[in-house]
Amino acid sequence: MSLHPATSLFPPRPTDIPYRPGLDGLRALSCLVVVFFHSWAPWAGGGFVGVDVFFVISGYVITTMLAGEVAGGSIRVGRFYARRAVRLYPTLLLLVVAYLALAPLLWPADRQWLYAGLAAFFLTDYSLGHFGQPLVVGHSWSIAVEEKFYLLWPLVLPFVLRARRPVAWLVAAFVAATAWRCFTAVQWGWLQAYFTFDARLSGLMLGAIAAVARPKVSGIAASIAAVALAIVIAVPTLPSLPFHRTVEATTLVITLAELSAFLLVCRAARPGAGGVLAWPPLVYVGRLSYGIYLWHFPIVVLLRDHHPLWITAAGTLLFSGVMAALCLHLMDDPLRRWRQRRWPKERPEPVAG
Repeated sequence: MSLHPATSLFPPRPTDIPYRPGLDGLRALSCLVVVFFHSWAPWAGGGFVGVDVFFVISGYVITTMLAGEVAGGSIRVGRFYARRAVRLYPTLLLLVVAYLALAPLLWPADRQWLYAGLAAFFLTDYSLGHFGQPLVVGHSWSIAVEEKFYLLWPLVLPFVLRARRPVAWLVAAFVAATAWRCFTAVQWGWLQAYFTFDARLSGLMLGAIAAVARPKVSGIAASIAAVALAIVIAVPTLPSLPFHRTVEATTLVITLAELSAFLLVCRAARPGAGGVLAWPPLVYVGRLSYGIYLWHFPIVVLLRDHHPLWITAAGTLLFSGVMAALCLHLMDDPLRRWRQRRWPKERPEPVAG
């Protein structure tokens, strides 16, 4: 299936989408703060916002890819879905299989097949938001949010780009999504406001704005954003933590993190502006970040109640890093090469993700 908007309203883009290592560096830092947050590091009590940074990056990457196809005349929706499935599903399904194999020994009280099905079919965002379950594979909620975005955005974006003021429509969508999250938090509580797809669209919309508007962000503005994000990470605000916090505060913190991530993504996406984010070891961790995120949480659950922080964090990073590297080099890279042979004319992705 292809969609054919009026491309004259959206300026043509280069055939190739350049790779920006700074975006992978930003992804690496976001992944690491999530790991430390789940390890209960006291200085990363707000590290849950690392997921919000991921959402902004994903909104930017996917919108950039799709906008390039729109400029070329059409979005091949079926091919886009297939590419996303080949990119995301293998590591996720491997995690689900490992969970089913080990859960009878490690988590015998789990409703194992139900929880595995929720993760495999990208439903954990709503199961967590409404029922607070599952735990061990519940971290796949953020993958579920992104997958729903991948399903809907190729169908919606061409109509946005065909509008007279596409950026204005995207800004309106961001404001509406933020207002909806705040309303959800006050009306139904933080679980639904934090986990569910409909309440987490705002970061994805900010990433889309960055891709379409391409604002120029100075180094000073990016530095201020980095400091603001560091403060947010260091100050715990999630209502489920053993601190006196409110759902309203959490929703505002998420918005601040998203806006900071927006500035950092805009800066990192500029040619030659990666800075420290383009440091090769950090970029490599960014390439591993999807695997690290998927593999880290079961180990955290096993370790954090019975071991000190340094053992929990070190053990989690070691295990998830090794598993992510194995998945990347033995599965993802061969699949990527196969994908490039299968779709030889597809545009390269601006970041690994």
